[in-house]
Amino acid sequence: MTEHQFLGQFTTKFEHIKAKSAEINSFTVLYTHGLYSDPWGRKPDAVRDWCVKNNINFFRYELIGHGSDSANYEKADINIWKAQILEVIDTMIEGDIVVVGSSLGGWLSLIAAEERPERVKAMLGLAAAPDFTIDLQDKYLTPEQNETIEKQGRLEFTNDDFTYIFTKKLMDTGRENQMLNRTVNVTCPVQLIQGQKDASLDWRKALQISQAIQGNNVTIQLLKYSNHRLGSDEDISVISGALDSIAEKIAA
Repeated sequence: MTEHQFLGQFTTKFEHIKAKSAEINSFTVLYTHGLYSDPWGRKPDAVRDWCVKNNINFFRYELIGHGSDSANYEKADINIWKAQILEVIDTMIEGDIVVVGSSLGGWLSLIAAEERPERVKAMLGLAAAPDFTIDLQDKYLTPEQNETIEKQGRLEFTNDDFTYIFTKKLMDTGRENQMLNRTVNVTCPVQLIQGQKDASLDWRKALQISQAIQGNNVTIQLLKYSNHRLGSDEDISVISGALDSIAEKIAA
């Protein structure tokens, strides 16, 4: 792991593994983790292992305010994370990219696919959660909780999977980056994997993403007994299979 100073003020860790040869080294898999997570667990490790096995470049990084930079969590927001993933694409990776994003990372990956269509050749969303902040405020938080965010600037929120702190900055910039209320100008192949036992995200989110995406090459896999983490042996097998499919499409 190496440290990098992003946006001129935040320093987080990243790992960049380059393929041993350029024979089939046609792209880099860029992994972006979720909210209150990091890129060092079993799921990103499985993506890294797939890349190493298949002689593919791999890049993972800590979102600002996460992992080694967790003390800065409440300073971060969707705009900052958006700028970070675009900085990675523009300055730290060469060539074609497959974006793989978990939860919040799926939102950022979808943004990257739309913002950098000449670089991003495919996307894999793992419980991808574009617009989750809007869903929270409009559907799940009570008027009292929304008032707390407005007046105090933050809210501590707990569900069956996690405990989160939601800041006003996070909510406001989430609305600035809303995607599923319009056509998402992404035409590259997109695969979405979603657990139906997900306590953090309605599994129908994958259907909403598919409907919003302009392109026709969208595949959804619903895993009946999987949760938001998508970290079981079965989940990992499905993720590896999705990467196999993406690699075949790019090669074709």
